[in-house]
Amino acid sequence: MLVSLHWFIFLLNLPVATWNIYRFIMVPSGNMGVFDPTEIHNRGQLKSHMKEAMVKLGFHLLCFFMYLYSMILALIND
Repeated sequence: MLVSLHWFIFLLNLPVATWNIYRFIMVPSGNMGVFDPTEIHNRGQLKSHMKEAMVKLGFHLLCFFMYLYSMILALIND
């Protein structure tokens, strides 16, 4: 997005990318990944992980329709 100079889209996706990088870096050693199935159920973190997943789903759905609108607008203008 930076190479093609789409600044608005880059700035829109920057917080989510930063959050994903932060979550990946903060995984404790010994865990299988960010969402370790055994740790989610042992600590009762399922509710918070589901909330985070729903927020990300909403964001990606919003971005999908924005990109679709931009693509249709670009095709109509050509």
